[in-house]
Amino acid sequence: MTIKIALIDSGVNPTHPHAQGVEEGCGFVLDPEGRVVTDPDFGDTIGHGTAIAGIILEKTVHVRLYALKIFYERLYAPVSFLLASLEWAIMKNMRIIHLSLGTELNEYRAELEDLCCIARKRNIVIVAAARSPNDRIFPSVFSTVIGVYWHRECDPHRLIHHPGHAIEFGAHGYPRSLPGIPREMNFSGSSFAAAHVTARAAQLLEKHPGYTVPDLKNTLADMSHPAGCEPRDVG
Repeated sequence: MTIKIALIDSGVNPTHPHAQGVEEGCGFVLDPEGRVVTDPDFGDTIGHGTAIAGIILEKTVHVRLYALKIFYERLYAPVSFLLASLEWAIMKNMRIIHLSLGTELNEYRAELEDLCCIARKRNIVIVAAARSPNDRIFPSVFSTVIGVYWHRECDPHRLIHHPGHAIEFGAHGYPRSLPGIPREMNFSGSSFAAAHVTARAAQLLEKHPGYTVPDLKNTLADMSHPAGCEPRDVG
């Protein structure tokens, strides 16, 4: 079974050795009238989305990544691009939607929550980055979403679980290493922690195709160590 994953980020460079095989996707841009439209170019000029793709592709086999580009010159995008890319991924029946971003703007909460509810009804899994287990950023705080932040004690094989928190999971916050470049010079952050969980979710869905978001949360929690205790390897 092939797991279709929409990666909403800065696009992907398909010639990069960590992201080869990513050949589908689109960008989101404004037309002359200010409307959000799609563009066939999903090439990554920042490198962020390519690093996210590398994490997922390293940990999974039967996946197909769709690069949805909303970041261009910097890691910032209008909320309209986020909404449009989410709508695209839902319409295309992705199995997982990975989000490296969110917003604290309350005026968009209802629309984002509606989209996440539609995704849940279609059994589409959304994994979204947050900054801490107490963050209030949308959509990672929604119960329909798997929220993930960078836990500094986690290595690539470990997870931390925060029962009762909106942001339930902490994970490793680094992408794959680049030859000759110290880790401190590479990307890091909660986007990459979320990517490690996206990959883990894809592994579980390959074994359990019917899993829902609650099923995944429960299984990920079983594979994790409780917050406040030393993390353990989850294999």
